[in-house]
Amino acid sequence: MPKALVSFILLIILFSCKEAGTIDKRYKLKFKKSNIIDLPFIGHGVQWSAYPHADSYEAEWGFLMTDEKWNELYKRLDFVNPHIIRVMDVSTWRYYKGLDVNNQPILDFNTQEVKSLYKVLDYCQKNDITVLFGEWGAPGLWKTDKNPNNINRADDVRWIEMITKYLEHLIVEKGYTCIKYYNLVNEPNGYWASTNGDWEQWKAGYQLLNNTLKSKGLDKYVTLAGPDAVTQWNHPTHPKKAEDWVYSTINDLDSITALYDFHIYADQELIRTGNFQTYLTPFTTEVKKTKKPLILGELGMKYSGDLKEENLKKGKADPFAGPDDSSMFVYDYFYGVDMADAAIQSMLAGVGGAVAWDLDDAMHTVGDLGEKSQLKKWGMWNILAEEFGDLEVDKTPRPWSYSWTLLCNLFPPNAKLYKPEFSIKNDSIRAIASVTNKNVTLAVVNQSKTYKTFNIETEGLIKKRNLYVYEYIDGKRALNADGFPVPSKSFEYNENEVANITVQPKSVVFLSSILLN
Repeated sequence: MPKALVSFILLIILFSCKEAGTIDKRYKLKFKKSNIIDLPFIGHGVQWSAYPHADSYEAEWGFLMTDEKWNELYKRLDFVNPHIIRVMDVSTWRYYKGLDVNNQPILDFNTQEVKSLYKVLDYCQKNDITVLFGEWGAPGLWKTDKNPNNINRADDVRWIEMITKYLEHLIVEKGYTCIKYYNLVNEPNGYWASTNGDWEQWKAGYQLLNNTLKSKGLDKYVTLAGPDAVTQWNHPTHPKKAEDWVYSTINDLDSITALYDFHIYADQELIRTGNFQTYLTPFTTEVKKTKKPLILGELGMKYSGDLKEENLKKGKADPFAGPDDSSMFVYDYFYGVDMADAAIQSMLAGVGGAVAWDLDDAMHTVGDLGEKSQLKKWGMWNILAEEFGDLEVDKTPRPWSYSWTLLCNLFPPNAKLYKPEFSIKNDSIRAIASVTNKNVTLAVVNQSKTYKTFNIETEGLIKKRNLYVYEYIDGKRALNADGFPVPSKSFEYNENEVANITVQPKSVVFLSSILLN
């Protein structure tokens, strides 16, 4: 076992202080070298779109995305430090101008809308962030006319040629080599997708795009990611089940797939019981055979039962929220615990990273019709808060941005991950460790209502070093002036120290050699 890992496991005890409350049984937590998690780890990130309702003077809201707004976004993203960003778009929002008299696409890459997209890609290129790029669906899905010649299918050669030319412009001409992977159609198994759950159509388009990228020499820059399906939802008429979109992509399309991804919107029971890891394991077991990375291309929380009703009520009470497609608990502390827990369980299951849906409320509206009263509220903030209510809670980073920022910063790409062994089974506790040549991190989440105390067992000791403690505790989060995490404590650790750990209820604690300020 890496000696750095040993040190961190022992040290967390010193800084999660026991406070008044109920203490459960004492647990034994053991990390061993043999418990390394076998996966290519990419790191965590966010979904970031180029603000289609505010990206030009012709947009529904006008040209609200000023340089000042972009600079504020850049400043915040410097703190978040995402390692993968998913950027999905629509050709009709950017460069597709319809069909000519021969029913061939008219393309224009010199629009203000395309230049606004550059703002996203500029940041990713400068900061060496991997971009998963794509289009939500075939352009005909966004056309209001009923022209039978519209480009409606994923296997329409015209759309494939459009995509290829756009990628050639972005990657070769503009130099955005940060674009590494491409999604063809968002959630193609859904009735809301341009494919409407048609596996054969999507598969044909996927293969056609791969062949076209190769023929243009673009495959040396960008490769395919799929299936991008949402695995919890089965189409009511198409026979292929959601989970089989993943397995069929592995079985039929592995030779042309570089990155596997699918989407999860979990309820509280799946996450808080620890069953998310069990849910993911069949997928990761199959992907592991390919030796390729798997990510959650979208990860968010959709609560069930009473919380679902409360979420809907909160959405209806908010004059700017689309209540049917918002997670109003982004304002609440517990959302940050659930998202951190989901990410940790995904890593324990062998998933190589998660893309949080999403960065910013101002990116999308319900149906993307641009109605100001129908924002999709899922974000870490609303960069256009002054235009939409001037709410203080929307201007500043929300609670869940704290835990997600720590996940992005403290679990870097290519880290080796280790899972623990527990002496007593507990469905409310998760722990994981990350080790690189330079740094080490341990994260512990306690979803229970009681304090949990642990004895730690390790396989060795390390030399003394400085360590930092980050605590995501309700009402107790150390912040810098911009609202992002800083350590609550720092200390020097000396080898051979022995101690125990007490973790507060409904909290997440990170212990790391990485200093954020």
